[in-house]
Amino acid sequence: MKAVILAGGFGTRLRPLTINLPKPMVPFANRPMMLHIIRLLKKHGFDDLVVILYHQPDAIRSYFGDGSDFGVKIDYVTSQEDLGTAGAVGLARASLQETFLVIAADIVTDIDLTKAVQYHREHKAAATITLSRVENPLEYGIVITDPEGRIVRFLEKPSWGEVFSDTVNTGIYVLEPSVWNDIPEDKEADFSKNLFPTLLAHNQPLFGYIAPGYWRDVGNIREYKHAHGDVLKGKVDLEPQGERIGRIGSDVWVGEGSKISSFKGFDGSVLIGKDTTVGEAHVRSSFIGDHAVVQSGADIDNSVLWDGVVVESGAHIFNSIVGKNVHVGKDVLLEGDNTVADDCIIGQGSVLKSQVQIWPGKTVEPGSTVTSNVVWGKAWSRALFGSYGIVGVNNVEVTPEMCAKLGCAYGTFLGKGSVVFTARDDHQSSRMLKRSVIGGLMSAGVRVMDLQAAPVPLARFAVKSFAGSGGVHVLRSPFDRRLTTIRFYDRSGFDLSTTQEGAIERLFFREEFARADVEEVGTIDIPPRVVESYRDYFLSSLDVAAIQSSGIRFVVDYSYGTPVQLFPAIAGEFGLEIISLNAYADGRRAVRTASDFRDAKRKLSSMVKSLGTSFGVILDASGEKVFIVDRSGEILSDTRTTALIIGSVHRSGVLNSVTLPITASIELERYVRDQGVDVHWCSTLPRNIIREATNTDAGADILGGFIFSRALPFYDGMLSIGFLLETLAKTGEDLVTLKQETPVRDPTHIELPCPWESKGTIMRRMSELHRDTAEFVEGVKEREEDGYTLVLPDKDRPVLHIYSSYTTDEREHDRLANVEKQIRSWMQ
Repeated sequence: MKAVILAGGFGTRLRPLTINLPKPMVPFANRPMMLHIIRLLKKHGFDDLVVILYHQPDAIRSYFGDGSDFGVKIDYVTSQEDLGTAGAVGLARASLQETFLVIAADIVTDIDLTKAVQYHREHKAAATITLSRVENPLEYGIVITDPEGRIVRFLEKPSWGEVFSDTVNTGIYVLEPSVWNDIPEDKEADFSKNLFPTLLAHNQPLFGYIAPGYWRDVGNIREYKHAHGDVLKGKVDLEPQGERIGRIGSDVWVGEGSKISSFKGFDGSVLIGKDTTVGEAHVRSSFIGDHAVVQSGADIDNSVLWDGVVVESGAHIFNSIVGKNVHVGKDVLLEGDNTVADDCIIGQGSVLKSQVQIWPGKTVEPGSTVTSNVVWGKAWSRALFGSYGIVGVNNVEVTPEMCAKLGCAYGTFLGKGSVVFTARDDHQSSRMLKRSVIGGLMSAGVRVMDLQAAPVPLARFAVKSFAGSGGVHVLRSPFDRRLTTIRFYDRSGFDLSTTQEGAIERLFFREEFARADVEEVGTIDIPPRVVESYRDYFLSSLDVAAIQSSGIRFVVDYSYGTPVQLFPAIAGEFGLEIISLNAYADGRRAVRTASDFRDAKRKLSSMVKSLGTSFGVILDASGEKVFIVDRSGEILSDTRTTALIIGSVHRSGVLNSVTLPITASIELERYVRDQGVDVHWCSTLPRNIIREATNTDAGADILGGFIFSRALPFYDGMLSIGFLLETLAKTGEDLVTLKQETPVRDPTHIELPCPWESKGTIMRRMSELHRDTAEFVEGVKEREEDGYTLVLPDKDRPVLHIYSSYTTDEREHDRLANVEKQIRSWMQ
């Protein structure tokens, strides 16, 4: 039986380690990663191998040759273009006319391949995907099987809300030659994206074998170090090179020809290559390659040193990777999480601050303190984008330097000559950070149209209506004075997709920026007539005459936000009496804590009752959301506000379908359906609600945000006020009357702390427990006749959200308590 090794990867996320060699040749435990794969294959009887090459193929050919030195036979197939995993394997289809195995060259695993093949044959499968359980499934393709092992669903690189299992695709497949019928010749095709979904759609026997044993995709520096740690802890069955010296704290393996002056300073497991010299040094839980020198007095802790490294006395290397032929001078300090690529010289007494990376062939002058990377970018956070864009502590995590790089990355992503609209709120810090973004955009050759201080709906409208390539909006958090949010918009004014965010993240972290020629640097202009165009579009979307004749009086709290620079002039066209509160822009006062917000609602309630107006509304500082008080002074709940807006607009004849997040209460769902409105469900992520709402007449996030698709396809609190006025004017009804038949209660909601590494397991067990009754739009939602419970992983924090919504309080709290108890038992 033949095995195919996929060895064409670029290893982009492992840079700078992969600048000088292909990823399969990156040393792992002092030997190329692909060598460990070949040894695993040979162990399980695979000695006839086909190796698929693409990137730097000669390095692999020259090392492995025909395979005879390693006890196997190797045939090479070199792809001349990127054909994807399946397309590349398809180049060898002529020699793969019997059952064969496919495995990646850049994984670390000890999975029993014999059992995988046996499982495949027992189930008479056309294709078997070997699966593994992982702590954090976000970076992988999730595979869901039925109890018999047949695959029922795929999900590529999900968000936490889409995690229904912790079983992921390992990239190890057992295939029958019949799969060639579904893999086109000489065309791009991927196993996960093309072949397996096709087999699933055609109801072919496609199975998943959940394999015990160790598996890790060494896709980035963090995973590379983690996998080395697992070797030292004995988690992976990998045969170390050299002689086992004995128990010196733990196992120590020393290669042939190496000389160790003393083992007194050794602690934990240590693996040392061939012909290496180690003086009286401190070495803890580390790997040292071949032909290396570690002088007496050096300190190596939890690190990986490649071949030919020299470490002089007094040097301290902590939790770092040091590439081939690097010279680390006397008294050098690598503080931690450092990566020094091949052929670098780190001069005597130098300090590399934590997370600094050094590109190949660089020299750090003696006595230097390197606080930022030499050529390579600093590792900022585990994920740059969150649910609401980029969020961080102002001038600490979100700095001018970072914003300039963000501008460069976004400009590079869009391309030279693109047009980007920029905007901010009224705070001086937002002005500072926006200007930094603008500088980065211009350096990439982007033309900037600056809206200055503007509400979010206006910025989105400008991008969509004035042929922008995208937009950037810098805002302070509405609830936390320390935090700043940076939002990015696509050419339609929508938030970026996760794919687009991922592309910008990669450019940002790698610092692969396109720099414009000096004569092609972008320009900056203030676009004309954006406000006038928005006002005209706004008014054309409403029956202004009906509103003008209604005689409605209402109060608006502008929250000290930028909408105050726009909405009063528009609302003036209605000819109504409008009482304004906090009607000037003040970036320092626009942020409201939870206590501030409660006080603002109470003040608005008092104002509405004392003045006898029809209603009052708080317009949030960004201009996206509204919070309503009726003439009786009742502060309407989010659920009741949503029901009132949807129900009243429906009765005016312009709304027959609505997009709602899955957290909508059971009472709200029933009310909306009773009104004759179709409900379309979507996830809770703001960008998803906005995009899904384009397929219906409206959308709501049940947090004060409304979308009226026939007007503007994104949240607009000002337009929400306009539609509320129009429907009240046309129907002649009053909010106090309308609210009598609307639901009151929001779902009961709690947050349950849950470690990142446990989320996948919890969600898998929830989905298995409710396999036949649950909905999987986002999280796991168990629906019953009188309500539902929902378990939803938080994307940005180690937390699970549990929602419960039933027709009675008692039932609601009982079901919530039961779900919480179940999850806590799983976490013990």
